[in-house]
Amino acid sequence: MIAIVSYIRYRYLTIALERDEGEYAYMGNLLLHGVAPFKNGYSMKLPGTSFMYALFILIFGHSNTGIHTGFMFMNAATMYFLFAAFKKLFTPFIGMATATIYGFMAIGLPFIGFAAHATHCICFYTSIALLLLAGYMKSGKPLTLFFIGLMMGMAFLMKQQAFFLILFFGLFLFFYMKIEKQESWQETIKRLFRFGIGVIIPYLFIFLVIVATGQFHDFWLWTVQYASEYEAVKGLDIIEIYVKASFTPAWAVYNYLWILSLAGIVALFLDSYSRIQKVFVVGFILASACVVSSGFYFRPHYYIVIMPVVGLLTALLIEFLVKELRKRLPVLKLQQTLLVTLLVLVFYVMYDSRKYYFSLPVSQVCDMAYWGNPFSEVPEISKYIKDHTSDTDEIAVMGSEPEIYFYANRKAATGYLYTYPLVDKQRNNMVMQQQMIDEIEKK
Repeated sequence: MIAIVSYIRYRYLTIALERDEGEYAYMGNLLLHGVAPFKNGYSMKLPGTSFMYALFILIFGHSNTGIHTGFMFMNAATMYFLFAAFKKLFTPFIGMATATIYGFMAIGLPFIGFAAHATHCICFYTSIALLLLAGYMKSGKPLTLFFIGLMMGMAFLMKQQAFFLILFFGLFLFFYMKIEKQESWQETIKRLFRFGIGVIIPYLFIFLVIVATGQFHDFWLWTVQYASEYEAVKGLDIIEIYVKASFTPAWAVYNYLWILSLAGIVALFLDSYSRIQKVFVVGFILASACVVSSGFYFRPHYYIVIMPVVGLLTALLIEFLVKELRKRLPVLKLQQTLLVTLLVLVFYVMYDSRKYYFSLPVSQVCDMAYWGNPFSEVPEISKYIKDHTSDTDEIAVMGSEPEIYFYANRKAATGYLYTYPLVDKQRNNMVMQQQMIDEIEKK
């Protein structure tokens, strides 16, 4: 299953970068050149995903293909970790089905799944944390709690919305230790402290680096002040528009999987799962839903974070139905029947999206996914800029296409890689406008 999904991703290695990818790529390239976060590029997102891009560029090269190659391997690792985690937390079949369904949905066109968004990075670190959690529940080793926290702290660096998953891990661990294992308050607090230390370390490291390099003002302005206004609660009419725009195509392509996953909630309580397993699933659902709906923007790629939940619930339903079927047809063998059922579902998913998965030209998919945006044209524009400037020249994009900086391999004359914040209705927009003007004029 990993091989099939990786082949589909291999087809899209050369697809053009979009805006978010361009931001991460440019800032990742700055990091490789020793430039501290927020020094020559501002963002309301923490720099974790930019560090991941820096790693991709370092290993696979300074190109959109290099970035997507690193992303392909990261996605394969996420599938494996999900399999290994849910194999331990539930059964081998549930591990396999969860990882498989995640893999095929996470690359789906409705979710712009071919693009290396921060949500994929959240899933990567969360999958490692889940595997560590499964190991902790088997061994009870206190040190494991530190590494679970560390992985979730890394997930938070990818994007702040991962806070809800951190909260889930903390509450679940408390329930497991205090209610399920009936540990003392002293021991529970001590173990949760190890988890908390792990969570804090990645953010603390970035914070100290930013303070040491004198970028605290821009860091605070973007990741706290502007981010809090950007995520402010919106009117129901606006939320409805966002939900319809993003979920309508997601429903059209994967409606059967959404329905199966909802039915999986019922199967969870009808089957003979333990109390701790039920608490885990319900908490995982709620936390993932909070990540997706944070800020109520419901961008297509936000749904990536809930794909492990969709895979898990679908797997629970399949296992429940097959068990019920075997009560009436004892001749059926459990593992073989489960495997055949999963394969039938996977082949249906593949057939339903066969053109996108296997035959549509990459350039056509790019234009379909980003209609009205110039992402296919940007590489040629950037080549012209690169050919007509020197390595020491700095350029300013008077708009919101940071991928130009990366493709042209030119330093930005301003830290403002986007101009959206400058015209948003937020209290710092005029300050930001003047700062961008000043930075460009100084060059």
